[in-house]
Amino acid sequence: MRNRTLRPRRAALVAVIGRITATALAFLWLSASGASAGETVRIAHQTDFAPFVYVRNGKSAGLIVDILDAAAGREGITIVFVPVPFAELDSTLSDGRADAIVPIAITPERRKIYDFSSTLVMTGGAFFVRAPNATPPNLASLSGKTLATPKTGPFVNYIQKAAPHVKLIITSDYPQSFEDVINGTVDAAALNLQVGSAMVATSYANKVTVPKTMFTPPLPYAVAVTKGRHPDFLTRLDAGIAAIDADGTLKRIEDKWKAE
Repeated sequence: MRNRTLRPRRAALVAVIGRITATALAFLWLSASGASAGETVRIAHQTDFAPFVYVRNGKSAGLIVDILDAAAGREGITIVFVPVPFAELDSTLSDGRADAIVPIAITPERRKIYDFSSTLVMTGGAFFVRAPNATPPNLASLSGKTLATPKTGPFVNYIQKAAPHVKLIITSDYPQSFEDVINGTVDAAALNLQVGSAMVATSYANKVTVPKTMFTPPLPYAVAVTKGRHPDFLTRLDAGIAAIDADGTLKRIEDKWKAE
């Protein structure tokens, strides 16, 4: 009789131990993978890359900042934005200031050193020339002429491969590229369409012609991490991006920034 009474108790005890063990193993897996619910990720961005990312009143702002905040919030990820000068963005991953960087165009060359999130925005390159000159229609029209583009941008390899007869001038950043255009040092500058247009509106109005078309195919901008690092963060961020896309939050954010 006693053995019969103990058997259910032993079965219950075994079940409890099994649940505790499973919970402990799950906790250990989450800890090892960096996928804890309260995860904090430092993401570096350029200080002046409006409308995508920039600093306003001491805080990070922009279309991509809003998208990341919304997507990360769905997955319980806390993002700490780390604004840095344009030329320092890549080095924040190697010197430990950040876990990820944004925005960065996905290119075949960059896939060799970075892993990327899902696409945040689609954009592309455009030609900026001194006003009132007309925008060059394509790369071929710049054959034998000088074209400036920042060294950390995505257009260096593209231009070198697609237009070897264009004299490419590598600049340090967007302001230097614009100054070279205005001073007549170069014939044009190859810059991101939206970012370059925003900078013309705020700093170079009536000095630089705002282009209407892009010279590159559409380029996806995303979050990047050092290859092989933080795979669980990218998986969870992608899930958050998919969630805000599915329920219309992403479109509302995009519409807000189009209006601005």
